[in-house]
Amino acid sequence: MPSDWKPRYNLNPHEDIPSVYYDPFLRERVLRTMHWNLIPSKLESRDKVVEFDSQYSTFNARIETVASAPTFQQSWRSQRCLVVVDGIIEWVGEKRRKIPHLIRHKDRIPFAMAGLWSRWQDLAGGEELWSCTVIVKDADDWYRQFHDRMAVLLAPESYEQWLDPQRKQGQLELLNKSAYHKNGELEFFPISKLVNNARNDSPEVLEPTAYPEREADSELLLDL
Repeated sequence: MPSDWKPRYNLNPHEDIPSVYYDPFLRERVLRTMHWNLIPSKLESRDKVVEFDSQYSTFNARIETVASAPTFQQSWRSQRCLVVVDGIIEWVGEKRRKIPHLIRHKDRIPFAMAGLWSRWQDLAGGEELWSCTVIVKDADDWYRQFHDRMAVLLAPESYEQWLDPQRKQGQLELLNKSAYHKNGELEFFPISKLVNNARNDSPEVLEPTAYPEREADSELLLDL
């Protein structure tokens, strides 16, 4: 991990998240933290960056429009990345009684969401900002138990194809067919509602909890 990275237990958009991209000059994959809300490289000043980041939600890119949307078009062509996580939090249930669930690998190892990256640089002062977005699509039958949309989760054997900046075709097909979450390696369980407050960022946030008794017979009792 990057030397300045500290473990996070409740990470949210507009914060730094580990990402892997292919550096064409080094000719190797590079792991670095990126701001999770993609910032277009064409913005003219730091003030414009701050304004854009506060007004626009670009932490997700819809698969239906990612190749043509002006904000993502340049990154789609050759600036693809893996956004690395070791868990995804989703809320399940009725509107005011949603229960947070943690989705993670059974062996507690990291996995990757398909993403795009951008690098903004202040030519006058030399300041730079690396940022990223996660590509999302309609949830399939497995993921729909959590949400009607889902991040594209890539299997390790797809990493090279996705990251290759020279590959110009087949990316949408790769994303649409990706079904890493259905290979039996992921598990999920309810966690503390401490996660509902972004200021709570400690291991206790992700500790498994029991389902509320009154909902023990509900559709929340899901099984992989």
